[in-house]
Amino acid sequence: MLSQHELVPYLLSRDLIAPQSVVDGNVAVLDSSRRNRNYKIISPDGCYLVKHAVGSSRIQTLSREAAIYQQIFSGNHMDGIAEYLPKFCAYDSERHILVLELIQNAENLREQHQRLRRASSQAAKYAAVTMAALHGAALTPHEWTAASRTSVLSLHQPDLAWYRDASGAALHLVEIIQKHESLTDHLDQLYHEWHASCLIHGDIRAENFLIPVPLAQSKRRVKLVDFEFAGTGDPAWDTGCIFAEYLGFWLFSTPVMAANQVHRFIHLAECPLQNIQPSLRSFWAQYARCMALDGSESEQFVLRAVRFSALRLIVSAFEMSVHLSSLNAYVLCLVQVAMNILAQPEKAAIELFGLALPDGPLCHD
Repeated sequence: MLSQHELVPYLLSRDLIAPQSVVDGNVAVLDSSRRNRNYKIISPDGCYLVKHAVGSSRIQTLSREAAIYQQIFSGNHMDGIAEYLPKFCAYDSERHILVLELIQNAENLREQHQRLRRASSQAAKYAAVTMAALHGAALTPHEWTAASRTSVLSLHQPDLAWYRDASGAALHLVEIIQKHESLTDHLDQLYHEWHASCLIHGDIRAENFLIPVPLAQSKRRVKLVDFEFAGTGDPAWDTGCIFAEYLGFWLFSTPVMAANQVHRFIHLAECPLQNIQPSLRSFWAQYARCMALDGSESEQFVLRAVRFSALRLIVSAFEMSVHLSSLNAYVLCLVQVAMNILAQPEKAAIELFGLALPDGPLCHD
């Protein structure tokens, strides 16, 4: 295992930092561990994010991410999707260490939302361009199927290993989902409708979009990070995930006392839904434009994305339940909203997300 005090000698051995910078005391090492042991290195020779995987599952996902970075930065794709990602610096397959460019002077989409106390339509457009560049990349990593299809679309059918480690809240959540036959039917339908057609991120979150600061008149791209679950998959899943992230800005700003009474507290939301919808419209309009989606193709895609957003809300409910002994109102609210979306996706697209379907009056930002 690579410890923090071993990082500088390791980077010296790979010529990523110069000895003189170390002698001058100009190298800073910051621990920012999450799924992997992550370190930020700041030096005059370059700023790096070092990801070190420990454990078989972490090693597998980091290996996937490294392989995708290596293919993208192999030279054939340098003028395409590569400009929307941090630069690939090195991968040590023996020690399971990935070194990437550390993006400076940037904040993620969630941090921007918290700082501004509103959603930015301009940032949404930039994020849409970045995601469309990924989905339009001339890269088909057939050997990697996006982890999302099996891990996410089978949430209502967990294996025995899952039951062994699940929290009480997670067990209760599975029980609730399995009792709603209409919900499990929708999940089964999404599984069969999954259309693997391009490289997708697979784990889109607001935290994975890095926005330049300041954004106004910036020539820098919005960067997309964390490709551990990427692979060939359905672009509507990525799109649905970003829809769900924006919806989450609203839901988690609402004081929910009971899942079936959320309508009573909507007016108390710190981030009202009407303040979120313009950014959602901006994102979708820009993404559809970049992907050249129009007419019936656009309507079919956006409705699948809306339905996938419901699945992402359920995934969020599971992620929250892992740390709970019993289900709280927010977890139950996420599931209830997801069920409402799946029951009436067209209505949800228009009234919840503020998206006009192609057959109706178009909304332009």
